[in-house]
Amino acid sequence: MTTAAKLTAVTAVIYLAVATPLHAQGLAEVYLLAQKQDPIIKQAEANYHAAAQARPLARAALLPQISFSAENSENRLEVKGNTFGVPGSKVDYNTKGYQLGLTQSLYNRDFYIQLRQSKNIVARAQIEWDLSKQDLMIRLIEAYFNVLSARDTLTYARAEKRAIGRQLEQAENRFEVGLSAITDVKDAQSSYDLSVAQEIAASTALETSLDNLAMMTGERLEMFAQRADNINPVVPEPADIQTWLDTALTQNLRLLINEYETTIAQQDIKRSQSGYYPTLDIVASHSDVESGGLTGDRESKDSKIGLELNFPIFRGGGTYYQTKESRFLYQASLQAHEQIKREVTRDTRQAYHNVVAGVSQVQALAKALESAQVSAEANEIGFEVGTRTTIDVLLSLRAVYQAQRDLSRARYDHLIDTLQLKYAAGTLNNEDIMLIDQAMH
Repeated sequence: MTTAAKLTAVTAVIYLAVATPLHAQGLAEVYLLAQKQDPIIKQAEANYHAAAQARPLARAALLPQISFSAENSENRLEVKGNTFGVPGSKVDYNTKGYQLGLTQSLYNRDFYIQLRQSKNIVARAQIEWDLSKQDLMIRLIEAYFNVLSARDTLTYARAEKRAIGRQLEQAENRFEVGLSAITDVKDAQSSYDLSVAQEIAASTALETSLDNLAMMTGERLEMFAQRADNINPVVPEPADIQTWLDTALTQNLRLLINEYETTIAQQDIKRSQSGYYPTLDIVASHSDVESGGLTGDRESKDSKIGLELNFPIFRGGGTYYQTKESRFLYQASLQAHEQIKREVTRDTRQAYHNVVAGVSQVQALAKALESAQVSAEANEIGFEVGTRTTIDVLLSLRAVYQAQRDLSRARYDHLIDTLQLKYAAGTLNNEDIMLIDQAMH
C-alpha cells in the first residue's frame, strides 16, 4: 500500500471514530432547531409584534374617547355661631352621582399623520424581522461550519499523530539495530510531541465551536453527519458583479429598513408642524348628582354637547424647536442611508470576490494536497533506499495533513462566502440552507 493510500485509510478510520454517531444531525435539522430556540430571533419576533401595535394605536386616537366616573361619599357639615340670626347646626348627608363623557376628534392633523406613519412603522418592523431571520441563517451557517471544520481538524490531527507515532516507532527500532542515528529518534519525537499539542488545540477548538452553536440551538449537539467534500465550489450565478450590486441596492434589507426610517423621519417633521394647526372635537357629557346639606336634599342633572376648537397661539417656541429638531433628524437619516448604501456596495463586492477567489483557492489546495501526498510517497521510498532522512519524511507527512486541514477550511469558507453574497444582495432564504444540506448528504 502506498503512503498516500495509508494516509487516506488512517484518516478515514479516525474520522469514523470521531464523527459517526447513532443519530447525526444535518444542517437542516440544526437550522430548524435554531429557529425555535435562538433567543435573538425570538426577541426579534417579539419586537415585531410590539411594533405592529403602532397601527391600531394610531387608529385609536381617531375613535371616540368615552369616560365614566362615579362617586358615593358620606359628608358632615358643621356650622358654628349665628349667621343672620340663624343658629349654627350640624348635618350629615350622602353625595352620590356619576358623570359620562365623550370626545370625538373631528380634525387633528397630528392624528392623521400618525396613522399614515404607523403603516411605515409596521412595514419597517416586518423587514427588521426578516433581516433577523437572515442574520440567523448567517450566524447558524458560520457556527455549524466552524463545528465541522474543527471536527475535521481534530480528525486530521489524530491521523497525523498516529502516522508520526508509527514513524517514531520505526526510528526507535532502526536506532536499536544501528541503522540510524539518535538524531532521527529525536526528530521523530519532536514531531510527535508537536502533533500531540496540535491534537489538544484542535480538541479545545471543537469544544468551543460546539458551545457557540449551542448558543443558538439551546442544547449542545455533538453528532454531525455532514462534510463539505461532496460540494464542488462554483462561481456566483449570475457571474456578473454589476448584477449583484444592482440587486443589493434594491433588495438589501438594511437599505430597505433605512428607507422606511427616512420616510418616518420626514413624517416626524409634519407631525412637529402640527403644533401650528388647530384641533376640533365633538365634546358631550352627562352628569347626575344627588346630594344634601343645610338646605336639604337636592338632585342636579346636566347634559351638554358641543364643538370644542383649540387654536395654539404661543407655546413658548416649543413647536418651532421641535420642528427644527425633526428636520435635523431627517438630515441625519439621509446621511445614514448614504452610509449604509456604501457599506452594502462594499460588502457585496467583497463577498462576490471572495466567492470567485474561493473557487480558485479550493482548486489550488486540492492540487497542493495531491502534490503533498506524492511527495510523502517519494520521501518514504527515498528513506527506504537511503536518499532521504527521517526529517524529510516527517516534514512531508506534516505537509499532507496541513494541506488536508487547509482544503477542508477553504471548502467551508467558500460556502459561507456564497451565503454572505446572497445576504448582501438581500436574496438569502431558507431554500439556500436546504440546498446546501441536500448537497452535503
